[in-house]
Amino acid sequence: MSKHVGPILDAVDGAAIVNCRVCGFSHVLPLPSEEGLKGFYAKDFYNSEKPDYFKHAEEDLDWWLATYGHYYDLLEKHTRGRRLLDIGSGPGYYLDAGQRRGWETFGIEPAAAAVDYSRARGHKIVHDVFSRESSVGLGVFDAVVLSLVLEHVPNPATLLDEVSVVLKPGGIIMIIVPNDYNPLQMLLVRDHGFKPWWVVPAHHINYFSIESLKHFVASRGFLLNELETTYPMEQFILSGQNYVGNPEVGRACHKERKAFEMALFKGNSALLSQLFTSWSEAGIGREIVLVASKAL
Repeated sequence: MSKHVGPILDAVDGAAIVNCRVCGFSHVLPLPSEEGLKGFYAKDFYNSEKPDYFKHAEEDLDWWLATYGHYYDLLEKHTRGRRLLDIGSGPGYYLDAGQRRGWETFGIEPAAAAVDYSRARGHKIVHDVFSRESSVGLGVFDAVVLSLVLEHVPNPATLLDEVSVVLKPGGIIMIIVPNDYNPLQMLLVRDHGFKPWWVVPAHHINYFSIESLKHFVASRGFLLNELETTYPMEQFILSGQNYVGNPEVGRACHKERKAFEMALFKGNSALLSQLFTSWSEAGIGREIVLVASKAL
């Protein structure tokens, strides 16, 4: 691999975040080993990093199903096929939402706790990190989802190339990644004395912007279909609700966001879709949601 070069954006916990001219997006240097990361996600992620994840996920289930229902609306605009693989499938709620709409769904997940949880809900889950080898026997898919995955892997280009192998010609991918170094974050750093709290080099390896994600996906041979962002959570901090380092405040902010979105999902979903699009056009929103198709 070519040497990673580019300006250093930040230095945290002995790691530099480099806006890499070779890769086309920002990432940690030095890059961690794949084996070390595999062990972390298999054993430690839900136990040490997110011990309340499943409890909170269950509290949020209606919101997750509404959110994922919207994502299936986006997918179904671009494929008539109904066979989907969710890479990093977690508790399996994306699979739940798909099954309710008649999709045949499969998951692949490295964390034993999430595998047990989603299998108990009746889902077909491969307990492994996604690769060509681990996906042998699954067949090909009309759609593949990578939700909050690309920021965790040391070589996103290799991963996306391997995903392409299990996609049918014309098949679609949905990628969701944090929208890092976005204008609201940078405003908080520049004018309000915040440090870049979103930089977590222990397991967030890659840092995408809207433009860098679009260019990265195009470089792997995919054609852009849809682009949105999610609720701009940083507005809570700007409004005086500082959730950085405070999970209790963060949970309260999430409940406010959830209530707002659920009201619109139920009463005016078209308006909420317009907001998701307009936030992306402004460059704000906490995550980027991108749908792209594999060339025929």
